[in-house]
Amino acid sequence: MTITPPGAPPGMPPNHPAGLPPNVPPVPLYPHNRVRRHLSELFRLALPVVIARLGMLIMSVVDTIIVGNYDSASLAYLNIAHAPFTSLMVTGIGLLTGVMILTSHSVGRNNLLEAGQTWRACLPYGMLIGIAFMLVTWKSEWLFIATGQPEDITEHASNLSVILSIGMPAAMIYIVCSFFLEGLQRPLPGMMLMIGANFINLVLDYGLVYGAFGFPEMGAEGAAWTSTVIRWLMAISLLGYILLMRSHVDYGIRDGFAGWWRHSRNARHMGYAAGASQGMETSAFAAMQLFAGRLGVVAAASYGITMTMLALMFMVALGLASATSVRVGIAYGRRDRPDMALAGWIGLLTTMAVMLLLSTPLYLLPGMVAHLFTQDATVIATTAGVLVLMPIIFPTDGGQNAAISALRGAGDKWVPTILHLVSYICVMIPTGYYLTFVVGLGVAGLFWGIVIASLVAVSGLAIRFAIVSSRPIKAYQQ
Repeated sequence: MTITPPGAPPGMPPNHPAGLPPNVPPVPLYPHNRVRRHLSELFRLALPVVIARLGMLIMSVVDTIIVGNYDSASLAYLNIAHAPFTSLMVTGIGLLTGVMILTSHSVGRNNLLEAGQTWRACLPYGMLIGIAFMLVTWKSEWLFIATGQPEDITEHASNLSVILSIGMPAAMIYIVCSFFLEGLQRPLPGMMLMIGANFINLVLDYGLVYGAFGFPEMGAEGAAWTSTVIRWLMAISLLGYILLMRSHVDYGIRDGFAGWWRHSRNARHMGYAAGASQGMETSAFAAMQLFAGRLGVVAAASYGITMTMLALMFMVALGLASATSVRVGIAYGRRDRPDMALAGWIGLLTTMAVMLLLSTPLYLLPGMVAHLFTQDATVIATTAGVLVLMPIIFPTDGGQNAAISALRGAGDKWVPTILHLVSYICVMIPTGYYLTFVVGLGVAGLFWGIVIASLVAVSGLAIRFAIVSSRPIKAYQQ
């Protein structure tokens, strides 16, 4: 038995996965076949996205390893400098989430010109965000002073923030382009670009930090300059790929940017909620990093190493979550509610299972992992003591990201944002502060705060998706 999904484009074969060629055979509606199809499509889309996301964080891990082995104090300075930059960059990712979601909706409706218009409208918008965030990051010194950072950390971190800020516009251009390609289910160019960028980063990072290969010895400043240069190379390369790709006429890629503010309205409105959500979550984690800074250089370095591992594995979850969002968005675009619900639940459960598996080495070999980043025995011991919490943090933090991505794909905006506000601002920050400074658990208290907040987030978001996925999907309106 086969059926044609509600809202499928004219001429679309029964049960045809939108975005694939029309001659793909129809899929029988047996439950095991549907689950297998979703798992296959999830991993097919997620694998290159995961590699691209991992590549982004591997560059940060390389920075941490190279700078950490160069000097523990320099690692602390770099970690603190990244706090405001990362918070703003992730907020920008949220603000631009509408690019991927609306592109996937257009693919579900088989409207390629509409997908291209989304990119043309959002590229200038992304550049505007990048310039605004660059100016804010440039003036980060007040934040370090206001949060009570030691004088040496404030001075060095402020200088590093200026260097990092120059790469912010490039980061936003890259995000717009990569989200557009992911919404088209074409993530391979971003993956290949990221692999090449990591090779360049490794050589340039080592050269500028240690003064190798004829470069000047710059320490942490060398790592910051490397990150900025790489971001601009990636942005220009991916922008060039989209402008030159063979199917650019089908998408109207070169049709100009006239009326971009008006045409980006839907994407902006969707991004406001996602940006607020991402901004609150990342700002909460930045606050925890600043708490670690108040504990001293050892605590800041230990927190930075642990968060680097968490962020690295989170990129796997983010890749799976992005794929989940696209799969849910395509089903939403063709108004296929059962398929949308199935795509969301498979994405959530798969993400949590993968993250649990990835946490095992950190739990079993915490000291060995910490030793990769630093030779300081005190920092190693402190870091090993908190890595054992990763089997709880990884699945719950990854799961909440998959759940919120599924909700975004289903067009849900502000309720996930409210749930993030409760989980990370109202739960994580006060709990982390209390356990760290009042109870006296030190760095471990910060991570117990993350555990509790992540459990609250994944539970609330899963319940919300159960509610949203049980409702009829409204007809699309321009």
